[in-house]
Amino acid sequence: MKIYETGIIFDPQIEESQFDKEIEKVESLIKNNDGRIIDINRRGLRHLAYEIKKQQQGYYVFIVFEGNGTIPQKIEKSFLVNESVIRFMTVIADWFKEAPEEEETSPETTAS
Repeated sequence: MKIYETGIIFDPQIEESQFDKEIEKVESLIKNNDGRIIDINRRGLRHLAYEIKKQQQGYYVFIVFEGNGTIPQKIEKSFLVNESVIRFMTVIADWFKEAPEEEETSPETTAS
């Protein structure tokens, strides 16, 4: 399985509760397709570099997840019919490294 990062810009006109529901939809879509959420980074309301769909601001969210190659296609297909999504992009996150799990180390004995 590969690690992906999806960046989503939501319409700034939606309410906070609707914003949370939209993120939950993406989470459930990933989990229902045998994926695993690694990180969700809610960046909040930001000014766009250029106007998109007559909007100058948007809610930014970045989701890092692990899954098979069909999950990004399913997510992006759902975004295409969702009017709350202004822009989205999914990339393979080769750069992402999870924090290593702490391993139990036994004290080494040295002969003197």
